[in-house]
Amino acid sequence: MSASGPTGSEEPKKGKARRNPRTTMQAKAPRPVLADGVTPFMQMEREVDEEFRPRMQEALQRKIDQAADALKDQVPLCSHCKKPMSHQDSWPVSWLSRHGRLRARPRRFRCEPCKQERRPLLEYLGVEPGRISGSLARLLALLGVVVPYELAARLAWLVLGVKVSPMGVWRVVQRLGEAAERHTQALSVHHASSEGQEAAAAPAPDAVVMGVDGSMLGMQVRTKRRRRKTPGEVLAPLPKVEEGGFREVKTGVLLLPTERVETSPGRRSTVRRFLVTCLGEADAIFDR
Repeated sequence: MSASGPTGSEEPKKGKARRNPRTTMQAKAPRPVLADGVTPFMQMEREVDEEFRPRMQEALQRKIDQAADALKDQVPLCSHCKKPMSHQDSWPVSWLSRHGRLRARPRRFRCEPCKQERRPLLEYLGVEPGRISGSLARLLALLGVVVPYELAARLAWLVLGVKVSPMGVWRVVQRLGEAAERHTQALSVHHASSEGQEAAAAPAPDAVVMGVDGSMLGMQVRTKRRRRKTPGEVLAPLPKVEEGGFREVKTGVLLLPTERVETSPGRRSTVRRFLVTCLGEADAIFDR
């Protein structure tokens, strides 16, 4: 071998090994550790919540009992024939609220000729037996429209301290959505009537900007839900849906040009806008 090249008997030159500064910093940095448990203050908060929640439930139950005592001598009238209804029974009912499950024994009245029933206490309180009612229903519906139902149920336990199933959140969203839809339809009928047209006779804006568009949305058209009769049963494939599988959801946006402001040089935005949507024909959204 030439003198310029290394030979097998030659030893490498000794010197300090070159260190990677990134490796050195990672080796010296302590490993971050998450807190295994709650802090003492968080534990205090939970203890106070657990201590006073039953008291708030008892106070709310007393108010319900007082309302029941105030209505016990009142006999409602039938909404059809306007005659006094006869008392039938007083079965106990319950519903879920933010402070726990509440109970009452509302009196049930019935009109035999008209086949109508009423429970004045539940009508006065605005609750439904066996359901989630009050502010808890509205908070769950708010969670259910911004996150999936399963996540909404978890957030209800973490934020509100109330255990509810994802299906319970879904039922609340459906019920309040149906109520909002009925209210919107009633408003459309009112504004289309003579009274609504007289109220709209006030000075109108010079111009209103409106944009309408639609999109197809898949519908659940089957009326019955299949269930397995025995565990492990394999269900046959569902038949193809010929019609009604998709419907068009129409949405309109309205705004006033006078409420268009310049937030920054060359950049404009609207102060407010009105959103209207419906699941129906083109005439339905214009009525709204």
